[in-house]
Amino acid sequence: MELVAERIGRLCRQAGGQLREHAGRYGVAEVLDRIVDAVGQGRLDGQLEEDLDRLDGAFARNGIDGLTTGVRGFEPWLGGGGHPAVLAWGCPSPGPCPRKVPVGDGDRPVCELTGTPFVESRTTL
Repeated sequence: MELVAERIGRLCRQAGGQLREHAGRYGVAEVLDRIVDAVGQGRLDGQLEEDLDRLDGAFARNGIDGLTTGVRGFEPWLGGGGHPAVLAWGCPSPGPCPRKVPVGDGDRPVCELTGTPFVESRTTL
């Protein structure tokens, strides 16, 4: 279910714009509502994955590819030893997506899907 969490993170980054309006126009507003409910409950399961596929399919049929799947690529990490850590705002849902925002980049962010403020966390790089 790690891939599902990553897909939710991608969706969350785009939820502040016209996502809901487009979902309604493309006939998947109920699917988006189910996704929001699942994220709010911390549920990362097969049903959520199917709903993400439905949402992606509807957007793709209307010219918006990769809404939650994104572009994949590989870039090697630079640097040497050690494990530096940063403070970051993280997803507030019980089964969080991997989205992080550095602390200090403005106000405390809010999840655009659920409306819940992010929580502070320490991320080891």
